[in-house]
Amino acid sequence: MENILELKNISKSFKQYNVLHDIDLTIKKGDIYGLIGKNGAGKTTLLKIITSLSKQSSGTIQLFGSHTHKDFIHSLKRTGSVIETPVAYDNLSAKENLIYYSKLRGVVDEKDIEDTLKLVDLSDVGKKKFKHFSLGMKQKLGIAIALLSKPDFLILDEPINGLDPIAIVEFRELLKKLNTELNITILISSHILTELYHVANRFGILNNGTLVEEITKEEFEKMSQTMITLQVTDTAKVTPILHEHSIHNFKIISSSEINIYEPEVGVSELIQILMNEKIAINGIYKTGIDLENHFKSLVDGTVSTNKEDK
Repeated sequence: MENILELKNISKSFKQYNVLHDIDLTIKKGDIYGLIGKNGAGKTTLLKIITSLSKQSSGTIQLFGSHTHKDFIHSLKRTGSVIETPVAYDNLSAKENLIYYSKLRGVVDEKDIEDTLKLVDLSDVGKKKFKHFSLGMKQKLGIAIALLSKPDFLILDEPINGLDPIAIVEFRELLKKLNTELNITILISSHILTELYHVANRFGILNNGTLVEEITKEEFEKMSQTMITLQVTDTAKVTPILHEHSIHNFKIISSSEINIYEPEVGVSELIQILMNEKIAINGIYKTGIDLENHFKSLVDGTVSTNKEDK
């Protein structure tokens, strides 16, 4: 699958303060990529570098396969972005703002403007001025302005922050529509993990300027299943025994640890199987994990599983 964005060893320093440290990140065509991090983790700085609003101290960026700075600048024309807060004119309506930005970009098309307003559900706001918009409406107009150039890649910085529950649901549906109906790849940052989980298919967790993990939604869902963690002296001796007893859904974590994802297999049953085979058990317990706990375990070093020791 085509890579839309590739970051390699991206670092950023302000004087003696390192904001980003050797970021490697890949976004593929069709992704909704959720960049997760606490406030101050470096999310906005990274997005500014991607959109050329700031310059990295070191590292390389490839956007739509660009290999030179000239190619990169040209590729930026295929992107749309809303960084920090939507930029629009307070005394203009939604339509007037779109007309202004259309003229600025040389892409004036009355039908496109009407279609864009309809797409973001702002076609009925009439002459209401931007300064009187709710936060959710402002975010929608920011996206509408970003969509004027028909981007293939949309970059959004904390768009959910401050929205009420209804606005969050509406925003979530809008992102899904842009992704599935218009085939727009999306990079969205937030510290609201549960909301990103509803829309994103891949996640990058940023902590203190370091990308500590990239994980797909599918990988996380598998990991978040209730599982049995088995600790033994030598996993190589255990795996054939598991197969013999039709236990195939497991992952070898190390030479001494295996995670078993078979929901039908209980701890007592597994202990009996291994005892019959004279396998010494050093530890066995059920675990479960959720997105919030997993995030905390990565950024705070706290325990991320609900563990039931045996």
